[in-house]
Amino acid sequence: MRIRTQIILAAFVLAVVPLAAIVTYSYHSSRRALESASRAESDRLTKQMDRRLSSIRSELEQRLAVVSALPLPSANNAEAGSNIASVMGEAASFVDALEFHPIREPRNVDLQRANTDRERETEVAQATVPKIAEEPQLPAPAMVPMPPPPPIHTFHPGERLVIDLPPAAAAVTHYVMSEQQKELIDEIARLGSVLATTNLDAAEREDIRKELTAAQEELRRVVTHDRRALREQIAEARRASDAVRRARTEWNRVTVVPGIPAPAPVPVTKVEPTPAVATTAQVAEAKAPEVKIRKATTKDVERSANTAKKSALILGRKFHAPVRSQGELIGEITARISPEQVIQRVLGGATEDGSEVPFAIDSEGTFYTRNAGERETLERLGVPARVRDDRSLKDIEGWIVTATTDPQSGLKIGVARPVGDNLEELRRTAARNLGLGMGLIAFALIGIVPLSNHLARDVRVVTDGAERIAQGDLMTRLPVKSDNELGQLAKAFNRMAEDLSRQQQRLLEQERDKQERELEQRLMAVEYDRKSFELEEARRFQLSMLPKEVPQHPLYDIAVYTRTATEVGGDYYDFHLSDDVLAVTIGDATGHGAKAGTMVTVIKTLFSGYARAMRPADFLGDAAEKIKRMDLGRMAMALSLGVFEKNTLTLSSAGMPPVLIHRTATNAVEEVALSATPLGTMGTTYEQTSVPLAAGDTVLFLSDGFPELMNDAGQQLGYAAALDAFAEAASRATAAEVIASLAAFSARWHGEAPPNDDVTFVVARIP
Repeated sequence: MRIRTQIILAAFVLAVVPLAAIVTYSYHSSRRALESASRAESDRLTKQMDRRLSSIRSELEQRLAVVSALPLPSANNAEAGSNIASVMGEAASFVDALEFHPIREPRNVDLQRANTDRERETEVAQATVPKIAEEPQLPAPAMVPMPPPPPIHTFHPGERLVIDLPPAAAAVTHYVMSEQQKELIDEIARLGSVLATTNLDAAEREDIRKELTAAQEELRRVVTHDRRALREQIAEARRASDAVRRARTEWNRVTVVPGIPAPAPVPVTKVEPTPAVATTAQVAEAKAPEVKIRKATTKDVERSANTAKKSALILGRKFHAPVRSQGELIGEITARISPEQVIQRVLGGATEDGSEVPFAIDSEGTFYTRNAGERETLERLGVPARVRDDRSLKDIEGWIVTATTDPQSGLKIGVARPVGDNLEELRRTAARNLGLGMGLIAFALIGIVPLSNHLARDVRVVTDGAERIAQGDLMTRLPVKSDNELGQLAKAFNRMAEDLSRQQQRLLEQERDKQERELEQRLMAVEYDRKSFELEEARRFQLSMLPKEVPQHPLYDIAVYTRTATEVGGDYYDFHLSDDVLAVTIGDATGHGAKAGTMVTVIKTLFSGYARAMRPADFLGDAAEKIKRMDLGRMAMALSLGVFEKNTLTLSSAGMPPVLIHRTATNAVEEVALSATPLGTMGTTYEQTSVPLAAGDTVLFLSDGFPELMNDAGQQLGYAAALDAFAEAASRATAAEVIASLAAFSARWHGEAPPNDDVTFVVARIP
């Protein structure tokens, strides 16, 4: 391909590829941002529905607890029914009716006591009617006589009452409990719990019953008062609103005369609600809700069972509260939930743009939406099947779907948001930008053609000269017509031609030098192989100096371990077994390598002639004399010799670390140290000592390589840490396990690299 074509093609590719990459990246990044924002909004709406479900559950539980604390209404007690409708508040919109389930028929004595208490309560209520107006916490409009408490309704076993609540529009939906009501409810619950205990005598129980009756009556009175105050406030707000509306009508009728100021608009008087309640008086009716109380029918029982199952699937539980009379449990009151109202409240109303589609699925697979159109849309997308099967919701084309599960009921709540139109607009925009960029690139290519022709002509000149130089014509020189890169290239070719002739001779000389170096390297490789072979032979010979196996002794458990720092180590150990007498020796030659191996060979030869009758100190002294006579120069050998005979260890040392003995009886480590110079140095006289041993004692012979081990930080292990490591390892069952524990400790401290000095252990244990 000609260079002109290459330049044009390169310019085109270098322009098109970045443009396509930028457009593609912009599209995908915008799409991810859009999907992320939509998913975040869907998550927010899903959490909002979760909060609605929790709020409904909490509101129902709280309101039902208040209802259970009120005196139980009877069929002829409309006042008590109104109280129930009031305290249910907004929760009444989710409840079709309340049901009372008695659990037993009260005993005659209980009925007599209850009727007596009711008579007393009636007398007290009638006697305290004037005092109601004197209580500071009650507003003036509510200072009306309280009606006497209703008579006790006599229930029969199995008899159920149904309290039909009014429609949501007729109920006081914004009734809020005051702090006084909450305190009375807590007090009633406490007194009921006290009466439930069995360790009360008759007098105490009677007093608590009176307190409970008084608290229930006070709660009934407060609820009745707050409810009436709410109605008065609603009526007052309606009257004020009507007055303002009439005043505005009159003001609008006034004729405006030029020069005379128009009358000011009638100000709007704002009526604040009382602290006990909060209401929307502008739209509420000042009318007490009507509550019907009747006996349950067979149809009620069937309906209650059906709604209870559906409610449990949505709310996760049954809403009921115990009912007590005189402190005794007489039944429970249950809320008949309206599942449709709950679902509609959880899913919420329609949004302004109608884009979000909320949905819910209970644990039996029932699918809920706000309307049939949304249900059809989600079923077409396959959302219900995916949620039921717990499949992913992230791969639905053109939609963002999120879902969460209510932990209490198992109800799955989710939101679907369409993003297909936005993505299509993004694709159109990206295609439009790409087309515009391609047009600009085509326009730019027109200006590249003459420039590429000029560059191609200069390049052809340089190419022809380079070919002549490549064929060996080192006298060729290229014409320099400009100072641009091609001119610089022509100068470079000219300098190259001049240098090639000089470099040609240098190359010949370098080739000769290279051949000589290769010959030297081959000779060095042969010499290295020879030394490596000799070193390996020395290592094998040094290892052959060590015992092939550990001696088997009936009175001692023996184990050994050694690891060298180089190929030929300087540590040495050996055994001599004669009858029941076991001699153990361990040594450390100065340095490493072949010299250390030579010293090990000498000691091996001397120890092979060790006799049982020879004392350890005498053997060391004799060996020191013989090594001096050999005149080995600065070579020396530290050596310890221990003789085990029955339960006694006779020990002598020539410059070796102390021998460590772990006493089983005291669980302590004892050091046996004998100061002396290594073999081959100045001294030839050595001390020896005898140490008694007991069953379970463990003896450790070690070289100085173990306490001198270095970690990664360059820190030595030290003798104190070595002693602690042996104390921990001595708790193992056998000598081999003690060795394994010490070896593992060494690896943890130093790592898997070769140690900085030879490490050797010999362990002997008295079984």
